[in-house]
Formats: sequence, C-alpha cells, structure tokens
Amino acid sequence: MSSSTKFWFHAACPFKGELAECAFPLEYVIGRPGREPFAYAATGTPPNWALPPGTEPRYTLYRTKDTSEPIVVLVAQGEVFRVLTPDHQLLAELRLPPAEQRWRPVHEIVRPKQPLLRARGASISSIIKSVLYLPFILFEFVIYLLTEGEIVIDPPTRTVWKTTQGLWKRTALKQRIGVPRYRVYGKHLDHRIAYAQSVAGLWRPDRGDDG
Repeated sequence: MSSSTKFWFHAACPFKGELAECAFPLEYVIGRPGREPFAYAATGTPPNWALPPGTEPRYTLYRTKDTSEPIVVLVAQGEVFRVLTPDHQLLAELRLPPAEQRWRPVHEIVRPKQPLLRARGASISSIIKSVLYLPFILFEFVIYLLTEGEIVIDPPTRTVWKTTQGLWKRTALKQRIGVPRYRVYGKHLDHRIAYAQSVAGLWRPDRGDDG
C-alpha cells in the first residue's frame, strides 16, 4: 500500500442504503464523494480473528462490503491504538492526545523502523492564517449585527503530521480540524495507516461500541 500518491479523503457516516448492503456493523465510509469508497470501517474485529492479549477491539477496515477482504484491524492497548494487518503484523501505533489536553494536543504515529510522525493540533501556519484573517472576521461580525444573518468564524484549520528527524521535516498527513478530512502524502505514510488514523480520531471512550 506504499505509494507516492498524494490525495485527500474523509471518513463519513454511511447512507442508509450502505448500512443495508454491508455484511458487518458499518460505522464509517472512507473515500471521496462521488467515487468508489477506499474502505469501509466496521466496529469490532473480523470473524474468527484472534484478539491479541491485553487489547480491546475497536475497528476493522474492509475493502469491500463483505468480510472477505479486511485491510487493517484497530485494537486498543490502554490509550494507544495498534494498527494490525489481518495476519497480526504491526503497522503502527496511533497515540492520541488525552481529553484534558486541549491547547494544541499532540498526536503521534509510531511505525516500526520508520521515522516518528508527530502533529500538534492547529499548525503554526494555520494559526498565522487565522490571525491574518482576523480583520475579515470582525467585519463579518459587524455585518451579522447589522443584518442578523449567519456568521461563520473559522478557527485554525489544520493538524499536520511530520517527521521529527533531520533538518527538513517531511509532511505525511494533514487533517482539517473539526472534520475527518485528511490529505495523505503516500511517499511518507502508508495509506492504510492514514485510513486508520481517520477513524481512530473519531472514537470516543463513551461510545460503548467496542464489542
């Protein structure tokens, strides 16, 4: 699945028709609008798949709408998501920030024998962009007060995973804050790990769907 391809995708809730067509408890569809999905995310693990000791099931990503082609399996070990191939090979560990870490939370993708990828919520460039746009936001607020229309104030917009070694930090993945939309740079990150990150970021401890 390694490729130099650079493209964007998102993890979206399925349509009612997609729920009926799948042979598993479909949770998210990974892809781009108007195109064939890249993957289908189901809660739990594949049928008859041995859960590693000390872990809890989270999601399985399938290539098709049945269980014949699992791509990766996500299991939780404490606060860490482990991304495993169907034959239990470790692709990555996804370290999500704790809920109490609100200001520029730290995300990490740890891969065997590959550079660590780290991101902080809201990239520096997106913060600068928001500051530069502040006069336009204030103008929009004044128009809102005068017209009682709608106002949309955009916060810093991106989280960017980059390599941590060397002089030049390589971008591997970008996310638009507030929406599960990502841009993956295939030269620096396996697409399967990017898909896994997109659904891991949507999981919440109070979901109660980890069966």
